Amino acid sequence: MKTRITLLSLALLGFGINKASAQLVVTAPVLEVQSGVQTGLQNTMKGLSSAANVLVKAGVKEQELTKVFSEKNLQLAKTWYDGLLQVSSAVRGYRRVQSVFEKQGRIIQNYSTAIETLRQSPYVAPEQLSAMTTIYTKMLTESANTLSDLQTIVSPAMLKMTDADRMRFIDKLDAKITDQLGLINYFNQRNLVQMHLAEQKAQDAQALNALMGAR
Repeated sequence: MKTRITLLSLALLGFGINKASAQLVVTAPVLEVQSGVQTGLQNTMKGLSSAANVLVKAGVKEQELTKVFSEKNLQLAKTWYDGLLQVSSAVRGYRRVQSVFEKQGRIIQNYSTAIETLRQSPYVAPEQLSAMTTIYTKMLTESANTLSDLQTIVSPAMLKMTDADRMRFIDKLDAKITDQLGLINYFNQRNLVQMHLAEQKAQDAQALNALMGAR
């Protein structure tokens, strides 16, 4: 009898070890991918923040938005990845989570590039640049709020959600931030077109003045 109990115990122990090993095999690649994604996002945001910080110290106030929101993005990403173990592997490895962070990063980067071009142009008046920056601030704040909504997935209050519910919620956030990325890109293009039109107008006026002067 004792022998049978001992054999049964060993069998159960072996099953437990095999199950744990299987979980480890499944989980390890997922966590490795997450770690790589997190590192990539962090490096992008840190580089952007560092570059913006140099300009801010040089007196470029418009790049303060880049600095603030890239640092906020870093903190939100940390909160998300720190809380990942509270949700299932299906949600942890969901590609659209990475998509939300990537698009938020592109929003900040695209703003940073466009505002620097506009700031350096002699054809954009200071009051125009100020008005643009006010609108950009609202856009960046809205996209950051979308990223903040992602944190609710790993909050204790939302742990009762099913994986399907979480994924549908993430899908909505991805669609929302896609629209926000499209909006800021449109605003960038509109501002740059206005800048080029002002430049062309100034050049035409110079050409006309030169022609009249020659007469």
